Amino acid sequence: MDKFFISSAQTPERAERFLAVNAHVPGLMHSPGVDGSTLDINEMKEKGLVSDACQFTREAIGSGLAHVALWGNVAQRGVPAHIFEDDAFLCRNFEQGSARIIASLPDDWDIILWGSNSDTPLQFELLPGITQCVAMVSDESVRKGIHAFRDMDVTSVPLRLAQTFGLCGYAISPAGAMKLIKSCLPLATVNVSHPCLGGRVIAAHSIDILMNRHYAEMMAYTSFPPLCLTDNVRTNSPTP
Repeated sequence: MDKFFISSAQTPERAERFLAVNAHVPGLMHSPGVDGSTLDINEMKEKGLVSDACQFTREAIGSGLAHVALWGNVAQRGVPAHIFEDDAFLCRNFEQGSARIIASLPDDWDIILWGSNSDTPLQFELLPGITQCVAMVSDESVRKGIHAFRDMDVTSVPLRLAQTFGLCGYAISPAGAMKLIKSCLPLATVNVSHPCLGGRVIAAHSIDILMNRHYAEMMAYTSFPPLCLTDNVRTNSPTP
């Protein structure tokens, strides 16, 4: 499977760091993303990519469209792919672990998240159709231990995903890519209720929140424990 990582051409140091910390993973391909500062928003609206109701920042629009562009690539080629953001750290056995998990998924899988934002809840089915589980970890401990994680072999299992935030790393199938393109475009600021946050309603301000609306109705999975971590900063994530 192809492995793309999204990193802006305006911040080459981030791409350099990503490649350095993940040098143990072969075949990582740079996707320069979309520079939101240069986008013609009216043109994006005319193309059906952004709605009049979108209140995303330009940076968030660019980030969202960078993911959408790769979904289009996956859907067009008919071949699943891994997609990472440039703050992702992959465990030492990511290549073997992710391949084993994908081989174990049903043929109609849509997406599997290799990790998510550590400072937000992760809701999944611990026992299929029976036990909904919500996991939280300390984002401070993740940031402190993230370099040790890179040198760690992780034995993970796929579990049906209900809700979470963040897109540090995931694999997506052609069918999943088409579903998310149809579900998340045009980008719009809509109110989203999140049971894992006690029913709190959040106004979507990034594409991962829009995606979060649809995981439960898709063949969506999370790997637990994660094969991918991020040292993201708390203020970048929607938290309780």
